[in-house]
Amino acid sequence: MHPGIGIARLGDSPDAFCISPEKPAALPLDCDEMGNPLLSPDGMSERTVTQFKDPQGRIKRQAARFHLYVYDEASPEGRPLKIGDRVKGGGNEGTLVDIQWRVYLANKKSVWYEFNSLQGEHGYQENDPNQPRRNADITDAGARQRLIIDPGAQIVNATTRRRARFDRERPDQYAPTFPPPLQPRSIDTLGELRTDGEGRLLVLGGHGHSGSFKTGFGQPRIDTYANNDGWFDDTSDGPVMARLVMYCENVGRLRYVDVEGPAWVIVGYPAYVPQVLDMITMDDVVYDMGIRQFATRTDLYGQPGGYDRPVQIPPTTWPRWRTGRPASASGTATTTRGSTATSGRSCSAPTR
Repeated sequence: MHPGIGIARLGDSPDAFCISPEKPAALPLDCDEMGNPLLSPDGMSERTVTQFKDPQGRIKRQAARFHLYVYDEASPEGRPLKIGDRVKGGGNEGTLVDIQWRVYLANKKSVWYEFNSLQGEHGYQENDPNQPRRNADITDAGARQRLIIDPGAQIVNATTRRRARFDRERPDQYAPTFPPPLQPRSIDTLGELRTDGEGRLLVLGGHGHSGSFKTGFGQPRIDTYANNDGWFDDTSDGPVMARLVMYCENVGRLRYVDVEGPAWVIVGYPAYVPQVLDMITMDDVVYDMGIRQFATRTDLYGQPGGYDRPVQIPPTTWPRWRTGRPASASGTATTTRGSTATSGRSCSAPTR
C-alpha cells in the first residue's frame, strides 16, 4: 500500500477538493468529484491545480490518495493493482473483482498530553505525573473518554459502496463520540472516504472547524498558542487497511486476502507552498526515529571490526537497547539520510 503515511489537509470549501501532492516539491493534483484525476491536454499526465480555493474563495480540501501495488518477478519495481488482475493469496487464486478499504479516523488531542515543544517527538513516560494532560480539570474517566472525537471506522469498496462519512450520526449500531455544541463552530464530522474509477482510496478530512465548550464571561477565549483547555478541532489521523476480493474459478466462490502492512493517514492544516521542499522531510524524521527507538539499522552499531555482522535486536529488548546501546560506526548514536517524503513536505502531525 502506498503511501505508507498519507497526508490530507483541511479546507472550508464544502465540495471542492484536490489530491495531495504525491511527489517531492510537487503541486496537488486536480480531480473530479469522485477523485478521478484530470489529465493534461495530451492525456499523458495528471493535471496539477492552479487554484487552491473554490470560486467563493473557500479553501479546497486535499485528499490523501492510497494505491495498491504488486511486486513480483515481472514487476520488481512495482505496478498498480487493478480490478481484473489475477491475484493469489491465502491458498487461493482468482480474478480481482473488488477492493475493500477500511479507515478509522479519530482525534484524541483533548485527552492527550499538553504540547511541550519537541518533547513529544521523543516520547512520554507512561503514567508520568509530571506530564500534564490537556483538560486536566476533567478527572472522571468516563468524561475524559468523551473528550475523544471517535466516529468509528468506515468501509468503502471499488464497486457498490464508494462513499462513506465520519459523521456524528451513524445509521448502524456504532456509538460515535463527538464534542457537545461548541463556539464558534461545532464539529459534526471528521471527513469522508471515496473511491475513484480505478478503485483507489481517497481520504478527505474535516472543514477546519474548531470551538470551545466553555461558557461564561469572556468565553470562548484563547489564552496561548497551544494547550487551550475546552477547545476541539477537526484534524485527525488513523490506520488505513485494504482487503482484496477475488473470484476463484476453481471453487466458484469469492475469497478474501488482507493486504499486509496497513498504512496511516494524517489530516493536517492547509499548506500553500507544497512545491517548496523542506530541508528536513517527514521521511527523515521517521527514519531517524526508527534508528534511535526501534533498532531498524543495527548495522550502524556494534564493536569496531564487527560492523559487517550486525546484531539483530528483538522487540522485547528495545527498551534495554535504547539505554545501553554501543557507539555507532560513525562515532555517534544515530544518523539520518538525505531522502524525501512522498508528500515532499515535513509535517507537524496532530497527536492522537
